[in-house]
Amino acid sequence: MTPEQSKAYARRISQANRTELTVIVYDITLTHLSDCVSAFESGNIEDFRHSIKLAQRFLCELMSTLDLKIPLAVSLLRLYEYAQKIIVHCDIAGTTENLEVATRILSRLKDSFSQISSQDTEGPVMENTEPVYAGLTYGKGKLNETEIPSGNRGYLA
Repeated sequence: MTPEQSKAYARRISQANRTELTVIVYDITLTHLSDCVSAFESGNIEDFRHSIKLAQRFLCELMSTLDLKIPLAVSLLRLYEYAQKIIVHCDIAGTTENLEVATRILSRLKDSFSQISSQDTEGPVMENTEPVYAGLTYGKGKLNETEIPSGNRGYLA
C-alpha cells in the first residue's frame, strides 16, 4: 500500500459511519491482496509475505466484528474462514495459487456492503474530526487539499 493510499483510507475512516467502515476494511484487505500478487510477480518474497500478513489481519478484523447470534453472521464467518484458509495456504506455500478465489469472494461481499452503506443514514463514528475539502487548482491537473479547522478539535469539556 502506498503512502497516498494510506492517507486516503485515513481520510475516509475519519468521515465514515459503521457500514462504510466495513467497506473500507474490505478495500484495505483487497488492496493488500493485490499487493501480494504484485510482489509475487516481481519476485519480492519479503513484500509478498508482508502484504499477505496484513491481508490476514484485516480479514481477522472483519471476523471479529461479527455478531454470531445472527444467522447471516455465521454464514459470513464461514466465507471469511474459507478466504482465510486460502490466504494462509498461499502464505505457507509461497504462491498466489487460488488467491483470486479469495479476492473474488471478498470483492462480492464488499459490493454487497457498499450497497447497504449507501442506504445507511447514520452519522460518522468518529466525532471531533476536521472536515477535509478538496478541489482542483489552476495547475495542470494538480489536486490540492485544504483542511478547515472546526474549532472543536480534541476533547470537549
